[in-house]
Amino acid sequence: MRKPIQLPMQDQNGQPAGSMFMMPAREGACETCATAHEPHLPHNAQSIFYSIRFQAEHGRAPTWIDAMAHCSDEMRALWTKALTDRGVDVAGGKIVAARESN
Repeated sequence: MRKPIQLPMQDQNGQPAGSMFMMPAREGACETCATAHEPHLPHNAQSIFYSIRFQAEHGRAPTWIDAMAHCSDEMRALWTKALTDRGVDVAGGKIVAARESN
């Protein structure tokens, strides 16, 4: 039986801010983002699970830069280019492409 995991929380200044409980990711999924991906690939920065967990642990919203932090330089460059080509301002901390204005 799966049991909740306790996450220490931080505020925006990096100070302890209590803790929260979350159910763990489903079996076979990444424990950090709850998405099935190979360990050398980025976490899913758009995952609600990743967003909540990251916010609790770091006191701010995650970015693609955070999601790629554990990746090789080559993998980060590849993903940054692919995301930028799709309109995502990775360097600006965005996780989705800007909407086109009419």
